Amino acid sequence: MNKCVRWVHFTIGVIAAAALLQTGDLYAKGCGLIVKDSTDAVAAAPDHHKVILENDAVRVLEARVPLHSHEPPHTHPWPSVFFEQTSGPDQPWKTVNIRWSQGGPSKGFESSDRDRHNLLVEIKSADCQPAAATDLPDTDAVKIHDPNMTVVLENEYVRVLSVRIPPGEKEPWHTHTWPAVVVYFSLPPSQRSLKDGTKTQRAALKEMQVTYDPSSQPLHSVENLGTVPYQAYRIELKPTTEVALAKPAK
Repeated sequence: MNKCVRWVHFTIGVIAAAALLQTGDLYAKGCGLIVKDSTDAVAAAPDHHKVILENDAVRVLEARVPLHSHEPPHTHPWPSVFFEQTSGPDQPWKTVNIRWSQGGPSKGFESSDRDRHNLLVEIKSADCQPAAATDLPDTDAVKIHDPNMTVVLENEYVRVLSVRIPPGEKEPWHTHTWPAVVVYFSLPPSQRSLKDGTKTQRAALKEMQVTYDPSSQPLHSVENLGTVPYQAYRIELKPTTEVALAKPAK
């Protein structure tokens, strides 16, 4: 485990679902129908929020609030997986804190007391009831019990994996079942192999990159060809139903 990275672990299952049910805005417009308005972070605080990636399933925002700057009040319409940079501005994403954010209104900052740099992976299906849990294949990235693939956050909507490959080493063969947002803050050169013998090399990455895998991934393995650790985060999207969350009784 990377000692430079601080993770916040969340309780799996019922507690996560109960926390989601406390967000009243998730019930007003049905399932998967939460819409943005003029208070949305990108509209109300455009100098501080940039859309990195968006599709029908997710919206990924990069948020920056420099020291002593003013951030207007705004809202985040969807819950998110929240990456907080905890290293200084001269060491972007060297250390991060990862947590689940309920979204909703934000007061912003009259004058920020520090440099803030965050990444929000907003989940658009969080107003839908989760689908029933099913068994994953034995080749699943977590079920193979590789110590370099760890769950850093999980609830009924997402599973966030930390994938770390030491220099010169190669992952065990494994699969991914769910679609996912994949976050790379930097990468050494690497090579991805498939069981059919296909090999795809990837050059070193010097800055953040966010991608989306819309479907499952076949049996594969990544080899670190560099001299520093390979580190990626995979925000896997668990299946949901088309039924809206039931509003809790008052």
